[in-house]
Amino acid sequence: MVIGVNIRAARILYRMWAGLLLHSLFVVVVNFALDYLAIDLSLSGVISMIGIVLSILMGFRISSAYDRWWEARKIWGDVVNTSRSFAGQLIAFTHQSGLPRKHLESVIYRQIAIVYAMGYSLRQQRYTDIIKPFLAEDEHRQLIGKQNLPNLLLLHNLYAVKLLEKDGQLTNFEMLRLSDMISHLTASFGASERIKNTPFPLPYSYFTSILVHLFALMVPFGMAELALLTVPVSIAVIFIFLAIEQIAIEIQDPFANRENDIPVIALSKIIEIDLKEMLGDVVLPSRRQPRDGILM
Repeated sequence: MVIGVNIRAARILYRMWAGLLLHSLFVVVVNFALDYLAIDLSLSGVISMIGIVLSILMGFRISSAYDRWWEARKIWGDVVNTSRSFAGQLIAFTHQSGLPRKHLESVIYRQIAIVYAMGYSLRQQRYTDIIKPFLAEDEHRQLIGKQNLPNLLLLHNLYAVKLLEKDGQLTNFEMLRLSDMISHLTASFGASERIKNTPFPLPYSYFTSILVHLFALMVPFGMAELALLTVPVSIAVIFIFLAIEQIAIEIQDPFANRENDIPVIALSKIIEIDLKEMLGDVVLPSRRQPRDGILM
């Protein structure tokens, strides 16, 4: 996620420079041809109407992409809050029960592993070594090769909570409270998977992109009456539409491991720090720092 306020123009232009360059060359060629052939065009009214209609369509396009991004951010906000609540209530519920620290740590450390597994799996990156320090060796060995580790880890924590209730460390009400939070985490992970595995509607994104480029080809014909200003004004208009299209592409998949995506690994690190601090650990990891204004 981009968090720097000094975003350079080069970063914005990086992914759209080729299209902008081609359209700019086309604008120059059309402007030169119209001047050379002394053709007088007056299509500004038609181009303006098309531009207005396309602007409305682009507004819906970027709004739909942002809705996906914002939903993903809210889901991971719930993951952070639910993880803190789960650890806090488990610690409070077992405070007077005489539960050995290693048993408490195993459940809370597994919760840390769950969040890391969620984040890395959504980005389709390897994470078995990442979660290894938070799990017992035999449990980690048992999980290697499984297809949905976050789901299995949530199940293991559910078993652990149920076992604590069976051993008298938790009351039935407390067990149900913690179980509800595990269910909520399962739902959050499922919602994240839904966003990840449901591609943005291809006809919507594809034809919008086609229309933007077709409009860009028409722009110099509508600006011909501006004489010397035809080239700069045409390029400026084309740049605006290409930039809006690129912004929509950048944010429509919030778990694609790109610079504008949800910083799931940084959020997982925050959860690790908070939960370890709640346990009373003295040695805590450092927060993930942004690089060049980008937090991943």
